[in-house]
Amino acid sequence: MDKNVLSHKSVMMNEVLEILNPKSNETYIDCTLGAGGHTRAILESAKCHVIGIDRDPIVFSMNEDLYKHYGDRLTLIKGRFGELKNHIFNIGIKKVDAIFIDLGVSSMQLDTPERGFSFRFDAPLDMRMDDSKTTVFDIVNKYKEEDLAKIIYLFGEERKSRRIAKNITEYRKNKKIETTFELSNIIKNSIGGKYKKIHPSTKTFQGLRIYLNDELKELYQALISSESILNEGGRLIVISFHSLEDRIVKNFIKYNSISEKKYKLEKTELPFYYKKKRVTKPSEIEINENPRSRSAHLRYAYRTSAKAVLENNLHNFIRYGGVSV
Repeated sequence: MDKNVLSHKSVMMNEVLEILNPKSNETYIDCTLGAGGHTRAILESAKCHVIGIDRDPIVFSMNEDLYKHYGDRLTLIKGRFGELKNHIFNIGIKKVDAIFIDLGVSSMQLDTPERGFSFRFDAPLDMRMDDSKTTVFDIVNKYKEEDLAKIIYLFGEERKSRRIAKNITEYRKNKKIETTFELSNIIKNSIGGKYKKIHPSTKTFQGLRIYLNDELKELYQALISSESILNEGGRLIVISFHSLEDRIVKNFIKYNSISEKKYKLEKTELPFYYKKKRVTKPSEIEINENPRSRSAHLRYAYRTSAKAVLENNLHNFIRYGGVSV
């Protein structure tokens, strides 16, 4: 098995299984299959069916053993999870009992230098989660300074985005920015000073990656789809790792759900109910064992019996906290 699979630790496993409470004959969607850690645990917990979706083609060769072991209890789909409604309709399924989304960039991506996700390795600028044509190399070498600054500020929440964008455009006048180290050095020189915990390149790399892979819209589309494909009592579980994602999940649940207590007392046209508003975070034990889990935020909700599902045009990406250039 690939060493990146072995080194990958699925985040908040116990919390996910407790909320999911797997049952025989139920069907669940793992929207971000990755190394298959959550899916394996779910399949081991009950004789259920899991549909694993991922846009990264490498994922499927990594999960061959998982597929062979569980056979027809596991269905693998290559594609964007924002299109999950179409994916399950295409395999003849209309409703499922849970949708799980882990929005973290997997270890197999971060720890594979040639993928160009991390400033820890000197590698070609890439950051693609699938086999699309555009890479971060194209963005930093072709986009206007103003657009670069917006991307870095909006998607990376980097306050010094204008200075970074200016220095990127100045640098590329003499030479194209080809590697992660080149870009990281430009960022470090733009920000200056010493750092302790957060590397100066973290926010800019994050912003470029999110923009390139359209990650916020993917999340938004999946949340909307969950309304129409979850059975009554179906669980929506999302683990996010930065404020942009968490804001969208938080606001989606806020505007489209009712408390469990009120739901038991009255009818509702809202599609979800929640047991608690507060976000769930990893335990100190997990953070010590897996430092990458420290920024994880888990939120969840349950599908109500409401038959009327809000149409897509009544949802609002910006209202939920989405950003766009």
